[in-house]
This record gives sequence, structure tokens and C-alpha cells, in this order.
Amino acid sequence: MAKFILFDLDGTLIDGVEDLVFAMNKVLARQNLAAIDRPALEAMLGDGVRMLTRRALAARNVTLPKDDFEAACDQFLADYKDTDYARTRLYDGVADTLRLLHQTGWNIGLASNKPTEPCERILAKLGIRDLFVTVAGGDAASVKKPDGGHLRFALAAMGHNPASGDVAVMVGDHANDVDAARDAGIAAIAVAFEVEDARAKSLGADAVLTDFATLPAALAKLTQKAA
Repeated sequence: MAKFILFDLDGTLIDGVEDLVFAMNKVLARQNLAAIDRPALEAMLGDGVRMLTRRALAARNVTLPKDDFEAACDQFLADYKDTDYARTRLYDGVADTLRLLHQTGWNIGLASNKPTEPCERILAKLGIRDLFVTVAGGDAASVKKPDGGHLRFALAAMGHNPASGDVAVMVGDHANDVDAARDAGIAAIAVAFEVEDARAKSLGADAVLTDFATLPAALAKLTQKAA
């Protein structure tokens, strides 16, 4: 039995909100719109760049024509890339826990609705890219979370074979992560770091973590149930 684990990125492995706020405020400034603060933008995350941009504009009661909207999305990505993710950091315990999972036989992958290129760069910059078998951003497959096809795509790329009894788990902080796991027929763990955990508890995951270092113990319980 092989063990596979997929992670979301933002809000799960990293706190990257400050770089997102910086980039989005450049987009809003070009439209002569008021800046957005961290709590407001944080509530808009989870569904990819285009939806984030749409929500940020809608919060200012603005709907751009299609071409202008696409240009705004492209500019946001360019501005975000230009930050080189200088304000992005790993949550406490992430690097050590991922290395422990790697050493104990877990195949590790990423399944994020963020485009693949920034996912790759962030993981490399934070020194953990070598631990990931597959990095599947929101542009990697034909669907995104909450569609389970995104997770199935990532797992297939990692060599996951459900017919042979392989175990697979999705770890994330958003309803999209849990819903995608359910759609893909795999276990789900919800996380809540530096925030109140009531929302994470409401997602219906198989376990909820407030400390990343407790992930191995949670996985042990899940794999025992699956055995």
C-alpha cells in the first residue's frame, strides 16, 4: 500500500496574503479604485486568480468589459510575480513535518487553484520544492477544485493507483479542498492556522488541525481506519 498526500498552498502551507494584497492594490489603483485590506482579500481567496480579481472589483461595484477584465487578471499575475513573494512565509512546522512525511514514505503533491508557475517558484524559494512529486496548479488540469478531477489529475501524475489499495489524503483550509476530496473519493483534512477554527470544523473533513506538527498523528489515525 502506497501513501499519497496532496496539499493546498495558500492558507495551508503558506501565508502569502500580503503579496496578494500588494499586487491586487496595484490593479485597483490603475482603475482609480480604493485599496483593499488583508481581511477583505483573505475572504475572497480559494477559487483562483480570475475569481479573486472579479471579487475584488465587485467589492468596489465595478464590472469591467471582458477584454479589460482579462487584462486586469494578466496584470495582477504580473504584479504578483514581480513581488517575488518577498512577504510569503511557511507556517510554523511545515518544512519539518513535510520532511518527516517524506522520510516515512508519503508521496507528496500540491493541488492549488493558484497557477502552477507561482506555486513552483514559492515552493522553491521556501526550500521545499524537492519534497513534492507533483505540483498541479489551477492551470494544470482541465478543472479546478472543488472538482475532484483536479485531485485525480495530480494523484495520477504521482502514480497513485486506487485499485492496488493506495491511500490518498487531501489537506487544505477551504471548502473547495474538502469538496474536491469528497468528489475524488479520498480522505480530507482541514487546517486552521492563526485563525479561529470554527470554519474549518464546519467543512466536514475527516480531521481538523490547528498545529501543522500534529499532521502525522492525524494521518496515522486515517490510515489505520483505511487498513
